[in-house]
Amino acid sequence: MKKINVLSLILTFFLNSCLSVEEPNIIIPNFVETPEASELFNTSNFGIYKGVFVGSSGIVLINLNNNNTISASLKIDGVNYIFSTNESITENQQTEINFTNNDNNFVFNVSSTGTNPEITNLSIQGHPNAETILVKETSERLTKVFEGNYNGIDNDDAGVFNAIVSGSEMYVLAFSTMYSVFYTANGSVNNENITGVTSTGTNFTGIIENDKMNGSWNNSQSNENGNWNAERSY
Repeated sequence: MKKINVLSLILTFFLNSCLSVEEPNIIIPNFVETPEASELFNTSNFGIYKGVFVGSSGIVLINLNNNNTISASLKIDGVNYIFSTNESITENQQTEINFTNNDNNFVFNVSSTGTNPEITNLSIQGHPNAETILVKETSERLTKVFEGNYNGIDNDDAGVFNAIVSGSEMYVLAFSTMYSVFYTANGSVNNENITGVTSTGTNFTGIIENDKMNGSWNNSQSNENGNWNAERSY
């Protein structure tokens, strides 16, 4: 009778088991890569507005008759808030419209040409003293929103770093958990390179690659510096 090599059988079983182990599924977000805004409303109050929320962290999407509907949604810390309104608006007119979601509400304001979009009287349960910034998307310029954070090197400053990238322009809304202060910033995106400055004079630089961006910041007056990073949310 032929002898069975027990050691060889055990080794073969172990190798086959290892080879048969499946890699975990990696979920890749399916973001839109072309503008959702209608060309008809590029210079109108109608259209698509996208922004970021800080007071926790989130994003804002507002649709003013871009596809014959008026709606708004906020996604804060992974929770979706769908807002509605019973009000009507007129094209090419200064707009002030109230959005509600149960006990949550805010007022959206925008000029007749779609400039200076702004949320006021923002009240979201569990997220007091929050702030937002928004940008109007056009049919020629995709607007992306990012969520992230920043931290200091050799200092304790840290907080939220959320951004909007619209074409070659970048807008940032940040919050320092150390100082309990909001910061805004304007920047530019040239190919993969990012440069900008905050409302307090802090300079930041970085790179954007696919749906992620990161970089560093420094303030020569306070002699502070650190790093920042953000990942696309929409």
